[in-house]
Amino acid sequence: MQCRNMLDLKTMAATSGYSSFHFSRLFHQLMGSTPSQYLLQCRITLAKHLLVSTVLTVKQIALETGFHQRSYFIKRFREHTGITTEQFRQLRRMG
Repeated sequence: MQCRNMLDLKTMAATSGYSSFHFSRLFHQLMGSTPSQYLLQCRITLAKHLLVSTVLTVKQIALETGFHQRSYFIKRFREHTGITTEQFRQLRRMG
């Protein structure tokens, strides 16, 4: 998955051949979210999969999903899901 890579708006825009502004506007029109929101959603979705399908540590999952710091990953995961990574892992394994 591309969301594992460190991507920023400038890189995505350059890859597509558009300016950052134009790329961001077109992306939002097509996808319904900003590139950074979409990238975060992709990373959280991948993290959820890894949390329930592997025995990787939270730190390893953070790195696998493009986050450099475990604490930042946990913060963003909780903001997005409403629960911590450990709570998510426990709930999915019980159910």
